[in-house]
Amino acid sequence: MILVSGATGNVGRYLISFLLKRNARVRILIRDQKKAEHLDKQVERAIGDLDKPKTLVDAMHDVERLYFVTPLTAQVQNLLDAAKQAGVRHVVKQSTIEADRYLGPGRWHREQEELVKGMGFDWTFLRPTMMAVNTLQWWSATIKSTGSVFFPGGRGKVPVVDPQDIAAVACSVLTGTNHEGRIYNVTGPNALSIAEMVEILGEALGKPLRYVNVPAFAAGLWMRRFGLSRELVSALLETLRALRRNEYSYVTDVVARIGGITPRSFDDWCRENAAAFQ
Repeated sequence: MILVSGATGNVGRYLISFLLKRNARVRILIRDQKKAEHLDKQVERAIGDLDKPKTLVDAMHDVERLYFVTPLTAQVQNLLDAAKQAGVRHVVKQSTIEADRYLGPGRWHREQEELVKGMGFDWTFLRPTMMAVNTLQWWSATIKSTGSVFFPGGRGKVPVVDPQDIAAVACSVLTGTNHEGRIYNVTGPNALSIAEMVEILGEALGKPLRYVNVPAFAAGLWMRRFGLSRELVSALLETLRALRRNEYSYVTDVVARIGGITPRSFDDWCRENAAAFQ
């Protein structure tokens, strides 16, 4: 049995579909049954709350492999305690590429990775780069209102990755062998600057978009106004500075080699999701 926490998220919703195609036994951990009504009836449902450890025990029954993603270490501890009690063998964590150097939010993900290791599980860590779907959250409002993207990208490049490709890698790890003790950096097929991404997105929308390369401090002020904590904003600005220095522009073959599929381009993703920006 494979238990997936985060099954309705950006990656999880594709992961469930891929697992079912491989005839895997799948159970999802959710807080709200209604959010999973759209999923195939073959998928078992377990109601639980990562902030309430007692609700996680039953979800772990007969589980051999666990997949999860959460930014909160306290929730990870609760989930792993329940998994350890139930005898779960293999833990697959969706992390972030910045975890390699404790950079930005990668610090918290690295702490969680070390927690998994320290509890004696077999483990595999997936460290994706910037996800294409993030552009929808970051840019859609200003694209709709002004036809512009305001972002502190500089000249740095990043191999933006489609969430479906991350899910394909996760599926192969959860259903395959010889992935224990491995760290997979999951990237898209080519590195793009933010300006190039905006141009590609404009082509998909059928209209030119204006890109404004704002200073990082201005982005920090904007994030604070939208309610992000000072600690989180500071961490995100670390990541943005690394992007501007071109430190995460490298491309890996993980999607093809481990996921077994041709990685999807940012252009593919934009054309598929253009309506969300209109």
